[in-house]
Amino acid sequence: MPYALQMLRALIEAHPDRAASLERHVKALEHSIEEQPAFCLQNVRTLFEAAHLTIAPRLGVDFGKKQGFPDRMRGVIEALDFRIVNHPEGDKINTTIAALLKGVDDTATALAQLSNIPNMRHGGSLDWGTLERQHALMLGGLCDALVSFLFDVAWSRAIPDAPEPVVASYEDFEAFNAYLDDEHGDVEVAGATFAASRVLYLMDITQYDAARLDWEAEQAADQDAEDAAA
Repeated sequence: MPYALQMLRALIEAHPDRAASLERHVKALEHSIEEQPAFCLQNVRTLFEAAHLTIAPRLGVDFGKKQGFPDRMRGVIEALDFRIVNHPEGDKINTTIAALLKGVDDTATALAQLSNIPNMRHGGSLDWGTLERQHALMLGGLCDALVSFLFDVAWSRAIPDAPEPVVASYEDFEAFNAYLDDEHGDVEVAGATFAASRVLYLMDITQYDAARLDWEAEQAADQDAEDAAA
């Protein structure tokens, strides 16, 4: 029987108007768990980052350039409302659930650290070992529970005063686009040539934004290191 992310699948069924784009990321993670566990971590991280980038604009959360993966997770959790409707101690419930979820900060930090180890998500020798199915099942289950919960809370709450998200265009990120194009080269299809950065932007804006935020965080960290050494 094929592996299924049950909670994320239930989320898609419960919110068909919002979750259509989520389907392709869920399918990619399910496939990696079943067939290609070495690629599981990349798909898990992409799903978490899709949650960050989808939920944050609704909550008015602005990710600064120096905010890495754990910071984005923390910002989303702090902005979410966990109150239970019609309960006299709604504020206390909100504070307590938020405290429970502070452990997710540690999870995000661990995922980021694991992602940066060669051969866990990218890089490394072909002769090195990498993630196996038991690791993929653990990471997939973690992602299934946490990402579906974050989405469900965000999509189940009315936020009348949330500001309209500012939509950036491809041309706003010249430096990142140049980095992608240098790193991956051109994409050729039926005699036509396209820039790798534009292909990613048009085909999967969530993955483009996630990669961009990671790159910007790395650039900021490198700049801080240079400033400290000066």
